[in-house]
Amino acid sequence: MSATLLLAVPTSAFGADAPLGVRINEVVSNGGSPDDWIEFYNHTDGDVDLSGFIVQDNSEKNPYTFPSGTIVAQGEYLVIDTLSDAGEGDFDFGLGKGDSVRVFAPGDANGVEPLLQTTWPADTHAVPSWGAQEVDGDVVWSITAASTKGAENTFEVAPEGPEEPEEPETPVAGSVFINEVDSQPADWVEFHNPGDTAFDVSGYEIRDNSDDHRWQFAQGTSIAAGGFLVVEEGTIGVVDGVETAFRDPIGIGSADRIRLFDASGALVDDTEPWEGHAAIDGDFAAATFARCIDGEGSFALATPTPGAANACVGPDVVINEIESNGDATDWVEVYNDGAATVDISGWTVMDDKPADHAAETTPLPTGTLLEPGAYFVFDQPANFVFGLGGGDTVTVRDANGKTVAEHVYADHAKGVWARCGDEFVDLAVSTKGALNSCDGGGDDGGDPGIELATWPGSADVRVLDTTATFLEDSSGLDVQETADGAFLWAVDNGEGRIWKLKAAADGSVSMVDGWADGKRVRFQKDASNPGAAGPDTEGITTDADGLVYVASERDNSAKGVNENKILQVDPNGAGSDLVALTEWDLTALLPAVGANLGIEAVEWVPDAALTGKLFDDEAQAAYDPASYAGKNDGLFFVAVEDNGGVYAFALTADGSAQLVSTIDPGLAGVMALDYDSVLGVMWAVCDDGCHGASAQITLNGTAEPGLAHFARAAGLPDINNEGFATAPASLASNGQRPVWWFADGFASEALRTGTLPAPVGGGDGPGEGPGEGPGEGGSQPGPSIDPLPGDAIVEGNRGGATVDKSSVAPGDRVTITLGTQHAGVDVEVWMYSEPMFLADGTLNAAGAITVTIPEDAAAGAHRLAVYSASGELLGWVSIQVTGGGGLAATGSELPAGALVLALGLLIAGAVAATLRRRRQTA
Repeated sequence: MSATLLLAVPTSAFGADAPLGVRINEVVSNGGSPDDWIEFYNHTDGDVDLSGFIVQDNSEKNPYTFPSGTIVAQGEYLVIDTLSDAGEGDFDFGLGKGDSVRVFAPGDANGVEPLLQTTWPADTHAVPSWGAQEVDGDVVWSITAASTKGAENTFEVAPEGPEEPEEPETPVAGSVFINEVDSQPADWVEFHNPGDTAFDVSGYEIRDNSDDHRWQFAQGTSIAAGGFLVVEEGTIGVVDGVETAFRDPIGIGSADRIRLFDASGALVDDTEPWEGHAAIDGDFAAATFARCIDGEGSFALATPTPGAANACVGPDVVINEIESNGDATDWVEVYNDGAATVDISGWTVMDDKPADHAAETTPLPTGTLLEPGAYFVFDQPANFVFGLGGGDTVTVRDANGKTVAEHVYADHAKGVWARCGDEFVDLAVSTKGALNSCDGGGDDGGDPGIELATWPGSADVRVLDTTATFLEDSSGLDVQETADGAFLWAVDNGEGRIWKLKAAADGSVSMVDGWADGKRVRFQKDASNPGAAGPDTEGITTDADGLVYVASERDNSAKGVNENKILQVDPNGAGSDLVALTEWDLTALLPAVGANLGIEAVEWVPDAALTGKLFDDEAQAAYDPASYAGKNDGLFFVAVEDNGGVYAFALTADGSAQLVSTIDPGLAGVMALDYDSVLGVMWAVCDDGCHGASAQITLNGTAEPGLAHFARAAGLPDINNEGFATAPASLASNGQRPVWWFADGFASEALRTGTLPAPVGGGDGPGEGPGEGPGEGGSQPGPSIDPLPGDAIVEGNRGGATVDKSSVAPGDRVTITLGTQHAGVDVEVWMYSEPMFLADGTLNAAGAITVTIPEDAAAGAHRLAVYSASGELLGWVSIQVTGGGGLAATGSELPAGALVLALGLLIAGAVAATLRRRRQTA
């Protein structure tokens, strides 16, 4: 029997159509025009009045009643449509998979026995439609060949006789292929037998790129049908008749190949040569070379799966938006999150019924390319016919049928399911083929307009935990400097567990005695319940008193509820569990976000580093700690993953909190915060959602702090790095100091170290750098160099310096940038005409410094010159001071024309300033 006849169901099984003279004739429950519809057919020789009759699906809700005067003429069709959002159509119940259409007598809605009924098979929409046909005098239902709204149904032609039984498939003979190779850090080769019978490889020989390097399989070695066999470094085989470990004759190199010969010496398979060990974002342990699909095709980059099916690294294409209900068609949007163009020829989309719907998806045509940062929409019915249900799986597959991306959702979205950061959320507004309308984030996890400078430290990054040291949910880091040295604190978000490690100048760390197993942080409510799941601790910091604070975005026992809290613990408390001394709930003070998109980081910064520099949103002025009674001598900064915002809070001992300042670092998400006591800046760091980009925030007393953005260090893998910390000046050595990253999802190789420049001569010393931070100007007694005369400041020694404001008023702060090549250099800033010392300090990681224009600065043109501590002019910039006490001289007497020009500029500046003030107050 054909599939069509197997689905055929006699009408009599659902109730006769004789009482009405019409029958339900065709139903479309998905993919119709414009949506679901029901067709009736008058099969009698007279008119039929359907006035008052009731139509329902298999539920008791929203029955539809035919209006008075509904007449179906002899041999005619009547179609009713789903009611649209615009009010067009008839019935307002939706037809689902395995649903029914029922007709009841007038006034008998939800009656016991319908007059007419048809039901299509469970778990299907019966695409293209569910239709009735007469076969040998009986009416039977089956899937149609095409939907024919308001016309005669069409069906596939049924075979006249029984189908011949299919011939049994001939078993596929056993065979062997090189399937996967790892050359670093371990050497192993995987072989695969795709056949239906076992395959004997006794006497087969492995060689690398040299015929002198040979190793044979021992007698009796076979690969099971469909199985895998892994040859590891210690696997025993035969070399010249002697039992020998694989490692002895063969060491797989970075530029090598693996070949397989049968017992007669004939070549069976060859990987072909490769150049360089397999690596993913610089991580050799994370990658192998493997066939995609198993036993077929050429070798490509993969993640290690020894003894199992290969997991090849797919293109950076993600499912970005899903419309399953409420639009004219169902559709699936994908986005190229990578840096390379992807050929998506032959790709298809599928729901959760791949076997049933295999013929209902159309591969994309040859030559279909997806550029970096571009979108493609799989639309219905052009690319697929089936409908996406209220609780379904969307799978995007490549031309080989391998899954590229997949998303499972529990129900229809009220709007659309859209990717925002690492999660899908229900957005009211669809953005088909464009950037998702997420607050502060979306498709590509970053702002494509941000220019990233090269990481200012060393490109080299090394792993510190080569063996399992932490758990697999690593998150925040922080450095604490004490009289006993510098210590690195680490936190895990799965158990709320924290660790304390001693940090060294070379970046290495060692576990402090008693901390090898860490200690768990507990909510106060769980003090007597050691089995409670505990806080989802994403960040960690310490204050000047040595207390530890962790940031939690939810209770792990209620993961669907957002609960942004800071917990204070005494790390020296007895036992392995540390119950919070104080808890601050910040949920109501932060933007409403998803449960797993809340606070990801926390960082305590002393008041001495913030006073006059942080902008107080409430006061609309520079921060003054005296305005916040009852807090300790610093503020707590938290970062929110969902929108990338940074928020500064004053926390008091009674558990209350006040929001002091909000900072936008220009990143789609922020996973880590660190106050850099050497540079006097705050680092905000994103994970692989922004490809490890970071923002350096320089507080300047205004609502717009200085921002510099950097790419991750070249040697840092693009993985889920959620922790970041910088070392104090006390750990500086040879002009460098360590930094650390902490990656989520790894039991080992989670903690890495790199470097940043350290200023010559050290920094602020112990603590968090409470004085003026480098990059923020200085307050030392006076100059130490002899500056050049004004007429020596010429275009040829400008040095590529830039300034953030070219027009300033006395008392304004300006930031001069000379480039990352000067990061960490001690400098002095002088103001010209007659050289006047302004400030000294250390250039930050962007090679920048912020200084204040003197209150008595004369109006007119000036130049700001930056010298190294040795007296070398690094560069200079021009500024125009408006509103000063008089006109400036710029190194020589100004001619009358220049005075007129200066006066004109002064007047123009005053007008511009007035316009700005008016706009700001409008």
